[in-house]
Amino acid sequence: MANNYGNSFITEAAEVRWSHLMKPDDKFGNPHHSVTVVVTPELQKQLDSSVTELGGGKINGMKADESGETLIRFKNNLKAKEGIMRFPILDSEDKETNTVPFASDKVRIRVTPALLERDGSVSFYMDKVQLVERNWTPSGSNTGGGMGKVDGGYVAEDSASEETVEQPF
Repeated sequence: MANNYGNSFITEAAEVRWSHLMKPDDKFGNPHHSVTVVVTPELQKQLDSSVTELGGGKINGMKADESGETLIRFKNNLKAKEGIMRFPILDSEDKETNTVPFASDKVRIRVTPALLERDGSVSFYMDKVQLVERNWTPSGSNTGGGMGKVDGGYVAEDSASEETVEQPF
């Protein structure tokens, strides 16, 4: 069976919900990189256009989350098969970066649609990812630990200024 591939395109900027770009997801035995994004009306038009062009039906990887927002997961297993751990990411100037997009970041994704002969559904394979807006803040960064301050609570002393106390053992 041969799949019928459509024209690649670059998505509009979309909000990341989940990404497996730091290392391949190998939980179910088929290692692949992936990114799940919120489907905007603009992105939906792009996806629908490719489905129409290919004569397909259902879009694979699409689902609604618990809040009712529509999400789509784009995957790539080729880089994992090549032994590449971190999926290549481009910054907004189209240059490679070591920064990996996480939840709430905005990305553009170059995808290639494929009409699957087995059932007439359409899958969208991720070719490239471009990080265009960084919104995610890692816990433990210089902006705090992610929990917020508590007035009047315990404050750790600077470890460099702590006295050395002899231990009884």
